[in-house]
Parts: sequence; C-alpha cells; structure tokens
Amino acid sequence: MLGKILINALLLLGLLLAPPAWAQIGDMVLPDDLGLPAGVVNTALPEFGKFPLAGDYGLGNATPVETVGMGQHAVGGGMHQQIRIFRTPPLRLDRRKYKANMQVLLGDVKGVYVWVETPPSQGHWHMGVDVLYLDGNRRTLFGKDMNRNDRDWVFVEPHTRLDIEISSKTRAIKVNREFIVVVSPGAYWARYPDYLPIPYKTYFP
Repeated sequence: MLGKILINALLLLGLLLAPPAWAQIGDMVLPDDLGLPAGVVNTALPEFGKFPLAGDYGLGNATPVETVGMGQHAVGGGMHQQIRIFRTPPLRLDRRKYKANMQVLLGDVKGVYVWVETPPSQGHWHMGVDVLYLDGNRRTLFGKDMNRNDRDWVFVEPHTRLDIEISSKTRAIKVNREFIVVVSPGAYWARYPDYLPIPYKTYFP
C-alpha cells in the first residue's frame, strides 16, 4: 500500500515538474504541433494568421523551411535530423477578392512539397507560388488548380522567400472559405512516406 502511494506521488511530482512541450527552433521557442511526427517542427510564427490585411497575411515564419542536422545521435552514431515545415493555422480568403497571400522563408532546399487543406464542400482552389528577390523582382515557380488530395513538388532556389497566393474559383456562395497551406522539405516524405496530410491528417473533416 505504501509502495503504491509512493509511486503515485512520484508520478504526480514528475508531471508537475516536467517542462512544457515546446520545441527550440533557432532563436525561437514554439509549442510543439501535436499532429506532427517526432523530429518534424512547424516553423509558423505563433501570431501568424491573426491580423490579415485585405487577405495579405504577411511573413509566416522567421526560421526557414529546411532539414537540418542536430549533432550525433546517441544510438548508432548517425546524424539526427530536424525537419522544419511551414503549416498555417486555418485561414480565410478575403471576402471581396476571394484570395489570400503569405510569404514563406526557405533555407538550404532546392525543392519543396506544397499542398492545401480545405473543407470538402468549398469548391475549387488555385495555388500560385512566386520567388521574391531582394531587388524587388519576382519569378513564378508554380501555378495550379488544387484538389484536396494533391501534393506537388516545386523546384525552388535556396535561401529565398516565397510568395504564395491561394484563391477560390467558386464564388457563387458567400461563405468564409477556410484553408491550410503546408510547405515541406522533401526529407519529410522520405522519412514519413505513410504520413499523408490528406485525408487522414487534415484539420478539416
């Protein structure tokens, strides 16, 4: 009896003293995304998505999308990787322009996967991806009508900034069209080929 009480007390003490589930990303500390596998971190800023300006959500991350080594793993001596993706919270289109924009920083990557998660009843969507240069010029990298199950590979330039535009082709019904955008380095899918974002891991039913 005394042993059970002691064990329960130790477990309770451990829960009280345990640090919160936070992930260190460069100079930022973000809460872990409970929907992601171990070793995958969402770089979206905590305040991202809260203050859009006419459908423009601005810069979404301060830590770039990439895969980085984290030193020698304790078991086997191999490199332990951290996969840094960008995944938005549920966002909405501007109700007058039927579109939304955001910018995403890239790290040491030459290609990324992109996809959009949407409710099944909200019609057709289009995604456009441009690269923004420091001199103010831009170049279109990708443009496609997106389906809920699409996951597309986009060739990019390392250490650049992407401008992503999401628009709806269905305008007959005046509803708040919600969506989630994901930008992921290729290592995510090499490591988790069965972890599909849609329909099994989507925010929307």
